Amino acid sequence: MKLIGVLGGTSWPSTMLPYRLLNEEVERRCGAHHSARIALYSIDYHAIRTAYSHDWSVIPGLLRREIETLLAFGPDCWMIANNTLHKIYDTIAPDFTHAPPMAHAIRLVRDDLVARGARRVLLLGTRFTMEDGYYADPLRAAGLEVEVPVEADRATIGAIQTRLANGENDPAFTAWFATLIADHAARGCEAVILGCTELPLAIRAASSALPLVDPLVLQCRACVDLALAG
Repeated sequence: MKLIGVLGGTSWPSTMLPYRLLNEEVERRCGAHHSARIALYSIDYHAIRTAYSHDWSVIPGLLRREIETLLAFGPDCWMIANNTLHKIYDTIAPDFTHAPPMAHAIRLVRDDLVARGARRVLLLGTRFTMEDGYYADPLRAAGLEVEVPVEADRATIGAIQTRLANGENDPAFTAWFATLIADHAARGCEAVILGCTELPLAIRAASSALPLVDPLVLQCRACVDLALAG
């Protein structure tokens, strides 16, 4: 089994998810007592997170150094367990042309939705992810119609995401998202993208009126594909 690299630490609650998902996927495919070989690098997110609000120009250099640290562990494939950082990664990707394969969240989401035959999808995430084109534009280029919640709902999602990232969860979060998703299903959406790594902590398939497209799940499956390939 090859080594899977995970860049995490952008919130500790969400960083636990890929560790669990990777191991569950390996056990499902290989049987009991098998577990994933993982190099999990949990970064100190403070410098990057604070730069979002005042100086994006410093983030590529910060992210580059963190990726280089992860790759120094020698993974055979890797992933970034954060959606927003994919926007930054795309600007520095030419620096990593000789790196091992990377499971790119947005490309995997695009390919999954196209394979499903979806036409109209709901994008949930941080306010930035919902409002910036870095996530929606590649999906629209593939022929998908991407819908985002109205301003008031985007503000509520942002507030819930902050609390989830701080380790706080509440059954009311799940109920609120269930109502939001049902409303968009009634307007013709065919799937919902969980475009923030904290959202799977609060959004459950059992209470969702739409199929969930979880980038973390897709990334972990892609990494396990690579890790188990001959």
